[in-house]
Amino acid sequence: MRSLPVNLISRLGVHQARLIHENMSSNLRQRAVVSSFICTPPQTPTGLTFALFKRSEEIRTYPPLIRNNVMTRTSGKWAVCSGSIDATDTSPENAAKREILEETSLSDEDIFLLRRGKPFSLIDENLKTQWTIHPFAWQRKAHSKPIKLDWEHTEYRFIKPEELATLDHVPQLEIGLRRVLVSPDLERSLSVLKNDHESGAQALAIKALELFLENVNSDELSNITSPLEFWKEIRWRAWHLAKNGRPSMGAAIEASMFRSLDAVRKKLDDPGLRLKDGSESDLRNLKKILETTLSERISTLQHTLSNLSDSFEKFIEKDQEDYEGGAPKTTNIVTLSASGTVTAALSKLIPTHTKSGREIKLTILESRPKFEGVRVVNTLIKSFDSDPEIMKNFKVDIVSDASIASALEDAHFLLLGADKVLPDGSVSNKIGSLTAALVAKKEPESKCKVLALYQSDKITDSSFEGGHLKIETNDPSELMESWPSKCTEDIVGAQKAGWQVEAKNRYFEWVPKALVDAHITERGLLSQDDIGRIGNETRVLEEELFQDLSG
Repeated sequence: MRSLPVNLISRLGVHQARLIHENMSSNLRQRAVVSSFICTPPQTPTGLTFALFKRSEEIRTYPPLIRNNVMTRTSGKWAVCSGSIDATDTSPENAAKREILEETSLSDEDIFLLRRGKPFSLIDENLKTQWTIHPFAWQRKAHSKPIKLDWEHTEYRFIKPEELATLDHVPQLEIGLRRVLVSPDLERSLSVLKNDHESGAQALAIKALELFLENVNSDELSNITSPLEFWKEIRWRAWHLAKNGRPSMGAAIEASMFRSLDAVRKKLDDPGLRLKDGSESDLRNLKKILETTLSERISTLQHTLSNLSDSFEKFIEKDQEDYEGGAPKTTNIVTLSASGTVTAALSKLIPTHTKSGREIKLTILESRPKFEGVRVVNTLIKSFDSDPEIMKNFKVDIVSDASIASALEDAHFLLLGADKVLPDGSVSNKIGSLTAALVAKKEPESKCKVLALYQSDKITDSSFEGGHLKIETNDPSELMESWPSKCTEDIVGAQKAGWQVEAKNRYFEWVPKALVDAHITERGLLSQDDIGRIGNETRVLEEELFQDLSG
């Protein structure tokens, strides 16, 4: 994108600046490409290296490789896997995987997404074309097959990032590289989020803010003396934590990160606090504002479940009052997994109902592979402190995941948490949620209502993830650990013998909006219009906070 001056953006505001940019590029063709860095693990003693490919003499120049508005011939130069995003590609990520497969023969079995970089744009005035480049870093798996080159390249080698400057490479490659590289401290922070398979989305958002606060105080930033440079660097770190920490649970991380930065930015709008380059006092003030704002946001998030639990209780009360013949003697609720939001809501509803003489039956799936449902039951029981009234009127059935159909036969409510919510009301939640919702709605006259409980931070803009239907797959050992040892040994033996057998540990899936009866949040019940509006707020915040980042 042709960049507007930062001071112009700040004077006009992002919306007017966007209009100017649209006018500037209205006569330009819009084209998009992907640029993929295939990497070795960054945690190894030698550190991250990435593959460079020497371009064949047969390759034609493609427009992003421009220097000073002049097309540059790229045959014989070093490059990474790249190519145009086609109309048939569902997302830039899928386009990148297609190009990698075509140019190297590597597939999902050989690589996984390490991180995405912030897209950047270039203008070719001669061709009247604006090119948007989407950079990605991919990590080779331990047993990846060898790279097999196609006609576009003649050879390849793995190099360290600092070696790039010594090679005759295609123009602009260093920009994409900088956008996928992170510092050691930030790398560790991202690993903490990626490897946390216990926390729910809201708990992960709090953890992301705590890690961000650690980055604010990182020794890596101690050599930065300019407040403006510090503000730029810290926003880059926030962007990576939001986008690359745990994408499948990233909506809450994004919203909490962006709103925290927005609160900092608003404080900096005070005339007495505006940043001036080279001012030590301004740098101290900026760090203090960041520390205070992040600490306040963490505290707020830790106490937001109360309003949501109230909204849930009011919904249940009103819904059951509307039953023909009055409220049923026993309220039958089914849930799965270990949503912190759902657990908090049940922790409030169950004592209120049971102490007024009403019965609650909770049926919860054991929720393999980590048996999260069992953990939820233990959490609830401990919180009720052996209260005799609750013990008398509260019953729990823990059932196998495969029992969902019979579990829902007499259910009044199916409770789902949410890790992400799209503007149309579709909900991403633990695997098994879609099956449960389909079973709950299998009969047109079904009385079971599917309720999605979540903090509004989980709502994301529709552009959050172009390939949002992608299912996160995690370590298969989590599945296999619960198998009888003989079964595991036999499967591993079959794999070693060459049989194509694989254990797939899928974590999340999407429940379409048509299957969800109500969205319950700390703001109360949300309509689809409400959900769309809140999702748009996050998109606008992202534009305002990161539009001026470059390099």
